Amino acid sequence: MTNNILDELKLKYSSGNSATRLIYINVVIFFTLLILDFIVQKTGNSVLTTTDLFGLTSAENLMTRPWQVLTYSWLHGNLIHLIMNMILLYFVGQLFLQQFRNQNLYTFYIFGGIFGGIFFILFQNVFNYSHLLVGASASVYALFFAMISYNPKMPVRLILIPTSFPLLYVGYVFIAFDVYNIITDQNAGGSISHLGGAIFGYLYMKQFERGNDFLGKFIFQIGNIFQKKEKSTFKTYKNTSAQQNVPKDDYDFNHQKVEKQKKIDTILDKISRAGYESLSKEEKDFLFKEGR
Repeated sequence: MTNNILDELKLKYSSGNSATRLIYINVVIFFTLLILDFIVQKTGNSVLTTTDLFGLTSAENLMTRPWQVLTYSWLHGNLIHLIMNMILLYFVGQLFLQQFRNQNLYTFYIFGGIFGGIFFILFQNVFNYSHLLVGASASVYALFFAMISYNPKMPVRLILIPTSFPLLYVGYVFIAFDVYNIITDQNAGGSISHLGGAIFGYLYMKQFERGNDFLGKFIFQIGNIFQKKEKSTFKTYKNTSAQQNVPKDDYDFNHQKVEKQKKIDTILDKISRAGYESLSKEEKDFLFKEGR
């Protein structure tokens, strides 16, 4: 039974979109570090915790641990903190992916977190806060305000509110809440990082719309370094059927993505009803191909 659960989780991860995969990664990191801290505490081998090593605290610590400006956004203070951020990531991620591709979401998410950390450090002496910074909030803010930059009048509807209103209005509420926290010194550093992520998402979307995705190209190049390049002695040939499936424009791409997601959802429903073994070879091959 355990193996079946693990197989289904692996399948949902491999067939999920970038927002789903980021949620899986954040959850795995949270519980892995929780276990590591427990082991270290019991053995008494170190006085440092994982948050000491990977959380963001000050410019002085950043000089000796420069990775913290990236790693802090993958840590969470407690389970409630994790759940709240992952719920926001799920809904904002689905909103973002209605217009853009998976790799674009990674770009805004990763660099939104980095810029949130930079803002936290830059304004630390100005607002005189000294607490630890962890959490994916700045990354989620970057995605959300990227969508506001792209389409501020997009209608949205929230739970318990019967009418829809422009996405920009939700952004106003978020900003007002963070400004209030900064003024009243309630998690001022966290709110500063939120604003850093929001500013990055909003401004970078303006460049992105002009076709200037230099950060996305950087991530793509880094990814290529870690990809295994297989050499083949076979001669290459033109695959006309594959060429016919290449999207001609964004509309064509979105249509293909929707149709593909429908097929994935149908297969996942079949797994939930009858298990992974009930799939045909064609269905298994399709999920394996989409999960690569």
